[in-house]
Amino acid sequence: MINDANNIVLAVMGAVGNGKSSTLNSIIQEPLFQSGRAVGPVTQQIGSCVRHWKLPEVGRTVHIVDTPGMCDSTYKDVENVHLMVEFFKTLSHGVSAFVLVFNIHNTRLDEYTKNMLRLFERLLGTHFWKHVVIVFTHVDEDQRDYLEENIDALTDPKDGFVKVINQWFQLQYQPPMVFLSNRDTRYSQYARDCFMELYEAVVSVEEGTRREKFTCTFFQEVNNRTGVVQDNFIVNSIRSAAAAIPQMVQSGTRAVANVCTVM
Repeated sequence: MINDANNIVLAVMGAVGNGKSSTLNSIIQEPLFQSGRAVGPVTQQIGSCVRHWKLPEVGRTVHIVDTPGMCDSTYKDVENVHLMVEFFKTLSHGVSAFVLVFNIHNTRLDEYTKNMLRLFERLLGTHFWKHVVIVFTHVDEDQRDYLEENIDALTDPKDGFVKVINQWFQLQYQPPMVFLSNRDTRYSQYARDCFMELYEAVVSVEEGTRREKFTCTFFQEVNNRTGVVQDNFIVNSIRSAAAAIPQMVQSGTRAVANVCTVM
């Protein structure tokens, strides 16, 4: 079921407090994903799940893969190395969309997120950007008028949020942007319309009706290996990618390179 070609595969990125967990829970209409960086068995078990996409009801299953703290300066040694290995093994059969989640009240692109994007670009190639969907949460119906200035600033074609990302990463295209409310998703038509926009954005980056998931040389090389050889290949690839990104070393994420040497 996980590798079903009809599955939507979402790789979800976002810092604590951005509304990532509530967005995922809304999509599947189940309280599976915990808010914050909880530790323990629950977080590890539900970092990946396969469910029906229920908001809206689209007749497809969705495989959600939550991103471990790959570029955080609070990197947790061997434990997080193993999480990264499992993360990329899970994605290696193809990704429909990389969903980047921000809180509309805090749209600063911090170093954690920038480093994660740099690492993904280095590992997966620049083509992965064509499968990115940018989501802003907490755009609730009763706040929509109040937030119009924020939304206008974010979508401004000259110096808006996506334009800034385009300049930083030298993109030739703009990832789609979606504004979401996670409030009262069972009964609010406004919230349901928001999630329909999210689904349509995911489908649009999934190459439309052809439903072609993102893949790359790195994923193909992962699938060509098994067992410990596969794990070591992923670890060494992450280590090489991190070492090649000066900004990651400067921001305290040298731990990615150092910790990988234990495997």
